Amino acid sequence: MLVCLAATHARANEGRSDDIVSRPIVLPVGAVAADLTVEINLAHNFWGEPLSLAPDVWWGATDRLTLGLVHSNASLERFAPGASFCVRTDDVLYCDAPYRGSGLDARYLAVRGDIAIAPRARVLVRDIEPFKPAITLGALAKWTRGRYAIIVDPYVQLGLANQEQGNRAQLFMPVELALQPTCRWQLALSTGWNTVVASIDDGWHVPLAFGVRARATAHLDIGATLGFPTLLGPQNTPKQRVAFVTVGWR
Repeated sequence: MLVCLAATHARANEGRSDDIVSRPIVLPVGAVAADLTVEINLAHNFWGEPLSLAPDVWWGATDRLTLGLVHSNASLERFAPGASFCVRTDDVLYCDAPYRGSGLDARYLAVRGDIAIAPRARVLVRDIEPFKPAITLGALAKWTRGRYAIIVDPYVQLGLANQEQGNRAQLFMPVELALQPTCRWQLALSTGWNTVVASIDDGWHVPLAFGVRARATAHLDIGATLGFPTLLGPQNTPKQRVAFVTVGWR
């Protein structure tokens, strides 16, 4: 155990990505990382409805620039089902069609080191009927110290069309606390604050999620997350919840 933890600390200080908690926020040039997330609704009286599949893939274009094609709510730090390919629809809130949308993700490493910062922009299609295009502007930052990491990804989302149909400007301030208790395993606690700008006084939400991720092999990860999108806030409820099951390859 002590040898494992010492090796983890050394790899983190060298900026290597062998361990989950010390992975850099941008990929090395030419590297590829991909996740397939199963998003399962666990809301009261709607277990498994909807159920969606969401693939994400990122590519290291340079040693500082990472580009991605994203589909999952996890890639946006949101805890809800129905982000992309809906295997089971619900016709109410999340999945009213087999396909919801996707997005392009770009991040550029501006600051290296124990505190790494990468300005980030996304171009999203959050729904196709009605058509809801949007852009997000923000920055991804990560502080790493041995077996611990804190990740923040604040951004503003600006709807480009059909704002009156729900595509309004929004603010997101996600925070994740990560711990690697032993080799190959990472535990994470995610929270933050988000709101629609027009209803910032009484429409904000504080999510909460618990996650675990493990390296099954040198290239394969398996993870699971239980998330509550609005556990605190004026409209708080524990009845809204989701499970993410993720298989990752890199």
